[in-house]
Amino acid sequence: MDLVFNHHSNIIPMLPAALLFTSNTLVRLKLETPFVMAVPVRVCLPSLKTLELESIVFEDDDSVKRLFSSCPILEDLSITHCDLRNITCINIPNPSLKSLILLVYGDQESRSFSLTFAIVFDLPNLVYFKYEGHVAKSYSMVNMPSLVRADIEISRGLVYTRERDALVELFQGICNVKSLHLSVYPEALPVLSHKHFVAFQNLHKLNIFWWIQNWKGTGLAKFLEFSPNLQTLVLANEVSFPMEKVPSCLVYQLKKFKLTGFKDHTSLFGMVAYILKNATVLEKLTVCSCRGLGDKEKFKITKQLLSMPRNSNKCQVMAF
Repeated sequence: MDLVFNHHSNIIPMLPAALLFTSNTLVRLKLETPFVMAVPVRVCLPSLKTLELESIVFEDDDSVKRLFSSCPILEDLSITHCDLRNITCINIPNPSLKSLILLVYGDQESRSFSLTFAIVFDLPNLVYFKYEGHVAKSYSMVNMPSLVRADIEISRGLVYTRERDALVELFQGICNVKSLHLSVYPEALPVLSHKHFVAFQNLHKLNIFWWIQNWKGTGLAKFLEFSPNLQTLVLANEVSFPMEKVPSCLVYQLKKFKLTGFKDHTSLFGMVAYILKNATVLEKLTVCSCRGLGDKEKFKITKQLLSMPRNSNKCQVMAF
């Protein structure tokens, strides 16, 4: 059985607990409404596999704990834009969970962009993880040994030391990930690079987008050194090269490199020259220009890129 609640009103009602939390047949539950989620003491959802919560008002820590612990076979969990001001810790301990989407932001009205609660993940079978928003107070436990893909988007700069330390905790917990899509402010990579955490030994694909133009690339080399088996690197925005030390993954592992959204031709050619010079097993280099370039300009850029010397005789250069 699937159940979807949609409610749009300025009055925040209480959830009909008896109806929602004692079903033996409920497989998918979607709550897309500003309900106050007061989970009763006796709650049992033995068949629930998919739980989607949007705009829900979490009553307290105990309600959250009771809800998640009552779903023994939960596989997909989504928590987006919920009111978490009454919470001190979100604990998600479901061993059956395979997909987790968490969109969490500070109080927009008061312009408080720091989260006041901690987050605990004990998810041994999680395959996909999406985290978007602000940094939590802490990530005292992040256990995701089976993680395949993670999409991490941090929507503001790291102002406080607590935020920097918390971000390191989060990345320590996802170190087994194979594909990482990362959207951050530039200062995040130096923070991670100066902390001694376990390398991303399983990381094969890295996609990085940063929020500020003309980033100098600070911390990128060190971050790549923590990814010794990286085979695909996608940079979505401009970055200055070259780096003082060439990461080993660029020399011995990198097979695909893609650059999107460039505006400055000088930094583009410098970056491409650096990659072609050092990547000995590169198979494909792709450059996607930003919008606004005419056909004549694109042809000129493509011609210059194709004429650049390369260290890999297998490398194919594509530009559009």
